[in-house]
Amino acid sequence: MIKPASIILFDRLFLGSLILGVLNFLFAWSDVSETLASTPEFAAMGFGSGFIIGTFAVGMIINLIIWYFISARASKIAKWILVVFFALGLLSMLSNLNNPLGPQGITLGVAIIITIIQGAAVYMLFRPDAVAWFNRTPPVNPDTFR
Repeated sequence: MIKPASIILFDRLFLGSLILGVLNFLFAWSDVSETLASTPEFAAMGFGSGFIIGTFAVGMIINLIIWYFISARASKIAKWILVVFFALGLLSMLSNLNNPLGPQGITLGVAIIITIIQGAAVYMLFRPDAVAWFNRTPPVNPDTFR
């Protein structure tokens, strides 16, 4: 079955948001390092730079696995896992807007943009051609009726 336009757009939006997320992480790394260095409670709990990098890397790997199963395997389970993760991430972002230890300034702005892009990517999974993709039903060829 040929990949529908909505899934192709999902690929571009979702992978673009991941790339933007990596760039935002790298850009904000100095701020994160300062926060870790100036807050001994983080060090006491084991939240060193290795933990932060490892957590980010595991998150990226999980996102790429979910993307693969949605884009290449048309997995409904992966689709709903992504929807749940997106909803949890959105709630987390909204609850952390006033958190002094959370992202600030440009990093926060980019995080909001990433969330909007991911929301658009998730929306693509519910368009009619994407629904047919997940149901593994081929789209109707309009030339059939001419």
